[in-house]
Amino acid sequence: MNTNAGRRSLRILLTGGRSPAALELARLFHAAGHRVFAAESAPYHLCRVSRCVEQSFVVPAPTGDPAGFARELRAIAVNNRIDLLIPVCEEIFHIARELRQFDGVCRVFAPPLEALERVHHKGSFIRFAESIGLHVPATVTFESPDDWLPLVDDPRFSDGIVLKPAYSRFASRTLFLEPDRGDSRSFAIKRQRQKIVRLLANANVTSEHPWVAQALLRGEEWCTYSVAHRGEMTAYAAYRSTFRAGRGASIHYEARTQPNVREWVRHFVKESRFTGQIAFDFIIAADGTVAPLECNPRTTSGVHLFGSDDRLAEAMLEPSELLTEGQVAIPSAQAGQGAMLSAAMLSFGLVQAVKQRNLREWLRAYRSSRDVVFRRDDPKPFTEQFRLLAWTRRIAREQGITLQQASTSDIEWNGER
Repeated sequence: MNTNAGRRSLRILLTGGRSPAALELARLFHAAGHRVFAAESAPYHLCRVSRCVEQSFVVPAPTGDPAGFARELRAIAVNNRIDLLIPVCEEIFHIARELRQFDGVCRVFAPPLEALERVHHKGSFIRFAESIGLHVPATVTFESPDDWLPLVDDPRFSDGIVLKPAYSRFASRTLFLEPDRGDSRSFAIKRQRQKIVRLLANANVTSEHPWVAQALLRGEEWCTYSVAHRGEMTAYAAYRSTFRAGRGASIHYEARTQPNVREWVRHFVKESRFTGQIAFDFIIAADGTVAPLECNPRTTSGVHLFGSDDRLAEAMLEPSELLTEGQVAIPSAQAGQGAMLSAAMLSFGLVQAVKQRNLREWLRAYRSSRDVVFRRDDPKPFTEQFRLLAWTRRIAREQGITLQQASTSDIEWNGER
């Protein structure tokens, strides 16, 4: 059912077209009768070749030319009579910094930079969640390579310490420091502390590049994705993080129900009066305690759980109507059906399943899930992803960084001013 029938067709500009999440939104909005445009700094991206995108534009990289990036986006919005600009990836921060440029031009689906920063910085997010009465793990922000050392003997961190940049993604630089076997208060890291301090010094840990130390938690890993309007959820999805690319990004998504997680998200959204897209990563302990790890105030892979359900489009474009009806858009897929990045499942996911002796679950997940990139009526993005991968590999090689870091190096936000 198309709930947008009879409503005005909007002209929507998406940024971050390299991500499968942007492709999902493009297909969703196109199916709902809207006209979709895309703007990207990557020369190859999934939305560029999608039949659901009317036109794609190349823009300057926001990290290299933030003023030019915003200026080009504004020109595209003016020239194409854009009604709504929706940032998908971390370029949302660069756009939020320049929100005034879009006054009188188009609506931007992003909160002010201050609201984004408060939850993007891993330390300030935990402090804010704690301030509104939510349970959080012990977390300390540190600004020099050896500031974390006293935590080795801190009872709050007796089960282990996780060190990570306050601004980071994919867990690509995360350090896990676990106790010696048989002695919960004696860290093996004590024998390696100078090595870790040198590593953090090389990572340039300073007040401008802070890190956080967080108590190592054990339990089930969960992720959520929500759309909110003035403190009320208009869309919500939760899923287990079972198969991943390394320690970071999930590559398989299957909607699950977890009442304690949903209540945590509802409370956070309400108390923060949040408007926009917001996602969280959690650990749920054996006793059911919900503890947040980090927050991503943008589109995430949870969007794939909605598929072609145009209630998500309504949640983003017509939130007041949903709220008036007392509804929240949730994934409507049948239990046991999911979504996946099939290429990643056949590589990262299969290797993980073999190591963990979990082949039966991998096979079930693979057989019951749709690929989020390939679609018979929109096939070109599937081959485009390999062009994008080749471009990303070249960037990684030229800059001496990992493939995951290269995938966001031109759009990421690390607290710039």
